[in-house]
Amino acid sequence: MKKYFKYLYFSVLAFYSSCSPVDKEIIRVNNQSYRVITDSIYARLPGSILYQNGKVYWQDAISADNFMHVVDVASGKEVASFGSIGEGPEEMTLPIFSLSDKGLYMNDTNKPLEQLWLFDKNTGVYSAASKKYQNDAKVTRLLHLDSEVLFSLCPAEDKLFTVKKSGNVEVTFGERPIKEDINNAYNIFQGNVEYNVNRNLLVYSNMVFPYVAIYKQTGNEKWEQVTELKGEWDYSISEGKLKFASSSPKGASELALTEDYIVLLQRDYAVEEFIPRERTGRDPSTLPKSLFVYDYKLNLKKIINMPFNILRLCGDTESNTIYAIGMNPDFELINIKL
Repeated sequence: MKKYFKYLYFSVLAFYSSCSPVDKEIIRVNNQSYRVITDSIYARLPGSILYQNGKVYWQDAISADNFMHVVDVASGKEVASFGSIGEGPEEMTLPIFSLSDKGLYMNDTNKPLEQLWLFDKNTGVYSAASKKYQNDAKVTRLLHLDSEVLFSLCPAEDKLFTVKKSGNVEVTFGERPIKEDINNAYNIFQGNVEYNVNRNLLVYSNMVFPYVAIYKQTGNEKWEQVTELKGEWDYSISEGKLKFASSSPKGASELALTEDYIVLLQRDYAVEEFIPRERTGRDPSTLPKSLFVYDYKLNLKKIINMPFNILRLCGDTESNTIYAIGMNPDFELINIKL
């Protein structure tokens, strides 16, 4: 058992070093400066976090009323809260969030409700414009590439990604990184996706096992894989169900894109305790503290070892600033200039 653990330990380091197209020694930063924007994150479980135009949007994943909070980065003050969970015609049941140049989108995967929340500069109030869309309960991530183009991650499908325009499927793409035929693909290929519009690059990072892929849109609405980064995977398949070994490392829990970097929230096993899979989940002590910073060719540039656990992460594609919700020891919203 000890030999097995040691093998996986070095395979994790290999994933973030020798498997990455980088030749020099890994730079680790353990005195990273950061700014506390606010320590007024009053929630049992902060959910999604997004950044746009000087504002951070964070979700209270437990609250039913006014679950989306808006914080002004410069002042640290909350400027708005909105959104309702319920069974009413204008209420969400299982929302997914994304930003576009139009505003903040909420899409309910359980029913055909889409809301675009807009900020009125004259009144200083957010209001929602609602419409119907073709919902799909198998979708776990949504991105609005523009007002008519909707990108989705569908982990149960043979092709992981679907692009729809005006409700019609234009293209499906993205091969599963594990090729075996399994019946629990929905659980295995869960992950995060982000799009850098300035670079026309889509990044997918798997949360269950170490894997990152970058795609680029080419002519005729096609998407091609640019590069990928794989780890060592230790799993078995029984009766069609794939199961990872207890000592097999998980993938990145959060993904953020900036102007020049891809940032993954992941345990750095050189300085953080290895935690078996069954201990992860909602145990806050298992949250990672390390930020793996790559360029857009997936060269590992540095690893930032923060002094406290990080729960959520997002980035600004117009700069090299990331935003995070950390536990220090209570929840606080911070930013880091890379």
